Amino acid sequence: MPTSGQSLVGFLNQIEGINHLRAACAVADPSDAALAAEWKVANAKLGGPTPNAGYPAINPIDPAKQPYIDALQQQDWFKASQQSSLQGATFKMVEIEPLLAFQLTVDSSRSNHHNGNLLGPPSLDELLAICLPINPVSEPIQIHQSPGSMMLTSRSLNFHTAAQGFINNNFLGVQVGVSLPLVHVVRHNGKCYLHNGFHRAVGLRGLGVKAIPCVFRDVPSHEAVGIKPGATFQAPLLESGNPPTLAHFTQGHAYDVQLKAFSRTIHISWAEYVTTYE
Repeated sequence: MPTSGQSLVGFLNQIEGINHLRAACAVADPSDAALAAEWKVANAKLGGPTPNAGYPAINPIDPAKQPYIDALQQQDWFKASQQSSLQGATFKMVEIEPLLAFQLTVDSSRSNHHNGNLLGPPSLDELLAICLPINPVSEPIQIHQSPGSMMLTSRSLNFHTAAQGFINNNFLGVQVGVSLPLVHVVRHNGKCYLHNGFHRAVGLRGLGVKAIPCVFRDVPSHEAVGIKPGATFQAPLLESGNPPTLAHFTQGHAYDVQLKAFSRTIHISWAEYVTTYE
């Protein structure tokens, strides 16, 4: 079932925009002419460049909340991530709207899900629990099993294959998991991007929050930023004088759409044989 959302399709060229609307959105009329007209409306909504795009205010988190940060750092899953995806990370309060946005869409229902359906501005304690959770909320997974295979399906696209092959030298198979549940800001070539946490950031800004607690780190490449060919906005646009930012989502410059609902399925199969040994 489609869900309400926002898209920055106006930043794409017309052909790319038509393809995006047809692939990602539930549209009343899928013809090229109708989608070109929608793209023109989306493009006109963008307005001018966001002030200080890529250069948000960056401040320390209130020292009184250090016990919370200490507790987060003691979690086994967080310690493991510090050896890989969070090497060199620190904790900061970062202004939302100037952050560069490589993600094209935001699903309003996912924002409400992540933000706990808050009705008013959250306290700093609530912000920490939402943006830097110590105990991540698990994503529902449907399991379908037959004698020689298994299928795992989740509504969340954060569900993914974490490892495959020999795991811990004891098991041969596939390890599944979810992406790190932390709001994550990265800086590359001096400019700051929201790496993870789009739904939370947009939803919280709508509640009056101007800055969010996050893990913050410098990264060496566009790939480490999260830019992916064919799936996100590309580096030339993000490094231009008028790049997409979180402000486009939060200040009414994004195009209202009905997003198609997607899920991720991981299929695992196995078989056992007896063969001659030579």
